Amino acid sequence: MNNRVYIIANPTKQGAGEVLKKACTIVEAEGCEARSFYEPAELFSQCGENPPRLVIVIGGDGTVLRAVSSAVNNGVEVSAPILGINYGKIGFFSETDIDGFKQAFCAFLAGEHRIDRAAMLHAKVGEGDSFVCLNDFMIAKQGFSSVAHLEVIIDGSSMGMVHADGVIVSSTTGSTGYSISAGGPIVAPNHDVILVTPICPHSLTVRPVVASFDSNITVVAHSDCVLHADGAQLMQLDSGSVISIEKSEHRIGFVRIGERNIFKLIREKLA
Repeated sequence: MNNRVYIIANPTKQGAGEVLKKACTIVEAEGCEARSFYEPAELFSQCGENPPRLVIVIGGDGTVLRAVSSAVNNGVEVSAPILGINYGKIGFFSETDIDGFKQAFCAFLAGEHRIDRAAMLHAKVGEGDSFVCLNDFMIAKQGFSSVAHLEVIIDGSSMGMVHADGVIVSSTTGSTGYSISAGGPIVAPNHDVILVTPICPHSLTVRPVVASFDSNITVVAHSDCVLHADGAQLMQLDSGSVISIEKSEHRIGFVRIGERNIFKLIREKLA
């Protein structure tokens, strides 16, 4: 049986090294091989050659997003499920903290868990660069005092011009990320959709839209903008750039122990 467990910790988090050591000790005490990493690229380069049984991510939601994005955008298929140990502020992706990790890990080994497979999005800029994200893509204005002028087209039907700080295109998982702060809806986790959420639009008639997961979302930049994915800046967009966003073939598995009430999580973590 494959008993390899890869563990990555966010090195910028004070004390994360100690949490990593505790997690490795627990994993090895249960008869598994623990390998620790601090760089997502290093961890997932090993996944292709020696796929682990489980990937453990120690940090906040940003750590999970960076790890997943680093893998998928470098052509590595993340076949092993992820078990998150929260060592950040919010931790929507995480299933436990270090105090509850032993119980959660033993439940995983015993098969007393389920795998939630989170959908991802794919974006292509013109006929060139393409990217994959777990939470959201954002097309935003370049400067603090500027305005983004964007045309948003959903399955060939134009929403018209959006004059705003930008537009967020998010997955169901991303509905609890930047989108919710911008006034977007919460989406129940059993529905795969694509959300289009304007950021501080200059017209009250421009509202968030929930589109089918099979939809194509096209954003035409009519001003110089910036493309972000999962909170990280990807590239500058010249006026006239066309960004096409749709569902990705990739999904990421998260280990879940027991019931998970997303609405309760939002009340507790965003209060």
